[in-house]
Amino acid sequence: MNLNFSLPISEHSSEAMLQALTAEKNRRSIEDRLRYYKLYPKQLEFHAPGAKHRERLLMAGNQIGKTLAGGFEAAMHATGRYPDWWKGRRFDRPTVGWACGVSGEVVRDTVQRVLVGRSGAIGTGAIPKNAIGELVTARGIADLLDTIKVNYISGGQSIIGLKIYLSGREKFQGETLDWIWLDEECPMDIYTEALTRTNIGGGPVWMTFTPLMGMSDVVRRFLQEKSPDRVVIGMTIEEALHYTAEERQKIIDSYPPHERECRTKGIPVLGSGRIFPIEESKIACEHREFPSHWPRIGGMDFGWDHPFAAVELVHDRDTDTVYVARCHRLKEASPIEHAAAIRSWEEISAGGGLEMASGKH
Repeated sequence: MNLNFSLPISEHSSEAMLQALTAEKNRRSIEDRLRYYKLYPKQLEFHAPGAKHRERLLMAGNQIGKTLAGGFEAAMHATGRYPDWWKGRRFDRPTVGWACGVSGEVVRDTVQRVLVGRSGAIGTGAIPKNAIGELVTARGIADLLDTIKVNYISGGQSIIGLKIYLSGREKFQGETLDWIWLDEECPMDIYTEALTRTNIGGGPVWMTFTPLMGMSDVVRRFLQEKSPDRVVIGMTIEEALHYTAEERQKIIDSYPPHERECRTKGIPVLGSGRIFPIEESKIACEHREFPSHWPRIGGMDFGWDHPFAAVELVHDRDTDTVYVARCHRLKEASPIEHAAAIRSWEEISAGGGLEMASGKH
C-alpha cells in the first residue's frame, strides 16, 4: 500500500527558506562578480575595440567606473570566463599580464581591490573567489600583493603581476606579456616600455584614467597622433548611471570651476602652461574672421621633438579684448613647412599686418 504524506510548511519556515535562498544568491554574486558584471554603454564601447585596436584609453571623470572596467577586462583575460556579450579581445589559454598604478598604496587600494577585493574580503573583486589560485605578498607595504595566480577555465594558471610607476621604467623591462592594464596616467617612458613588453603577439595595452595632468605626452598621443592601432573613449558623469541627476549636480558643484570639466567629463585639465585657472568654455568662442584693421601680433616657439608652435593674436581696441585667432603646432618639421603654414595667415587676414615675435626655447 502506497501512503502519500503532505506535510504543511509554516509561514515561518517558508520565509526562512526564502531568506536562505536570497543569502546564497547574494553570496554567489559577491564571490563571482564577473558573472554579474553589468556595464554601461560607454564601458561596452571601450571593451569592444580591443578585438582590433592594440592601444585603448578610457579617459573619464572621477568615480565613473573606469577602473572597474579596466579590472573586469583583466579578470576575463586571466580566467578565460568571457560573457556572451563580449566583443573584445579573447585569449584561449592562460595569460601573463600586468596591472599597474602610481604607487604601492594606490595599487593596493584601487587596482588590487577591484581585482580580488579588500584585505579581509579576498574573493569579492572581479576575479571569482574560486578562480584565485595563489596570492603572493609584496614587501614593504602592508597588504599589498606582488602576484595574483588565477585558475584558467580550461586548465592551467594565469599570472597577474602588480606594478607601480614610482619604481621607474627599469622595473618594467625584460618580461614578455600577453596584456597590460595601466590604471591612472603613467609617464611616457613607462607607457612605451609597456608596449614593448607586449610586442610579441601584439597583446592589448589599455589605460583608464582621469587626465589631471592636462595635455601630457600620453594624452597627446591618443588625441593628436592618429593610428589604426589606437582608440580613445571618453566617458562623462552623465553616462555613469549609478548617480541620480541630483547627485550628479552635487558632485559637479563640489569641484573647483577649473577642474570640473576634467573630473566630471574626462577633458584634460588646464596644465601649468596655462595662466587662467578657468574652464575653456568660459573663454572660447566660435571661429570667426576679424576686421583687417584690428592690430595683430604673432609669437613663435622653436622646437623639433618638442613641437614648434606659433600663434596669432588679434586686438579689439573698442572692447579691449584679445582673441587667439590662429595657432600652429607641429613637431619634426622643417622651417620651410612652418613658414608655409604661417604665411597663409596673412593671406587669410586680407592684408592685415602680422608681426611675429619669437620666444627662445
